[in-house]
Parts: sequence; C-alpha cells; structure tokens
Amino acid sequence: MRKDAPGYSLVETAAVAAVVAIACGLALPSFKEALRRHRVATAMHLVSAQLAQARSTAITRRMPVTLCPSRGDGRCAGGTDWSGDWLLFLDPARTGQPASEADVLRNIRQPFHPDVRVVSSTGRHRVRYQPDGRNSGTNLTLRVCVGGQLRGEVVVNNAGRTRSQRLERPQPCPES
Repeated sequence: MRKDAPGYSLVETAAVAAVVAIACGLALPSFKEALRRHRVATAMHLVSAQLAQARSTAITRRMPVTLCPSRGDGRCAGGTDWSGDWLLFLDPARTGQPASEADVLRNIRQPFHPDVRVVSSTGRHRVRYQPDGRNSGTNLTLRVCVGGQLRGEVVVNNAGRTRSQRLERPQPCPES
C-alpha cells in the first residue's frame, strides 16, 4: 500500500503564486506613492532644518548670514536650483558671496534622492538672515518636486519664519 507524501501539489503552488502576484500588483502603485510622499517629507524637513540653522546662526552671531546653492568652489551658484550642495556663510558686507574662506560656516551636502528637485522662487537665489532673524528681501518659496511633479513647498516669510505645505494634487514642477 502506497502512502501519499505530505506537501502541496504543483496546481496548489501555482494558485498561491498567482494570488500573491495579483496582490503585489495591486499594492505596488500605492507603495510607489508612499515612497514619493516620504521623499517629499524628507526633503521638506531637510530644507526647513537648514533654514532654521541659518536663522539661528544669524541671531547667535549677531551678523547677517546667507544660505545659497553652492557651485562647489566656495561660491554661490546664483541659480534657482537648490537640489545640490548648499553654502552657509557670514555675510557682514551683504554681498551675497563669501568674502573669504573663513566666512564659510558650512558646505552642506544635501542627501536628496536623484528623483528630488528643489527649486526657488524666480529671482531668489539665496536667503539672507539679518542679526535679528528677519529675512532680508522678499518671501522665498522653495518648491520640492519628485518625479517632475511639484509635491510641496517651504516658504520663508519676511520675519524669517518658515512654513511648509504638501500639495494635495501634484502639479508640473517649475523650470529652474
């Protein structure tokens, strides 16, 4: 008398594999969206933290401090694309560029995912904080884009305070 070996048949295994494949196919789009939301939140937190540090430095040192996208050589890039490295420096003469290497406080490497872009308001290629913490100039909006879509914004008002908002409906990312 022959006994059947315990286990699953090929048909049962194929049926389970098909159910798992369908479930993964349904879950993948929502996982991708969750990943995008996480990248937006991370970028917005990093931007807000760097802005807060720049403001705090200006207040504690009682000197104007500027934060800008870096060219990589200790100078500000001058464009509206903030996706790369940043430069934080003392700017007592309010020139918008470090007067010497000693004025550079930090060369900040932004660990943004390659899919993330940060773009500033037109004409705003730096933010300067006064010794009392105010932002000199006009409001600055840093737009966070993921996958070519605008997903969030960090706004610096004239008082120097920041606020951030995530967009409910993605829009096309502005050109830098």
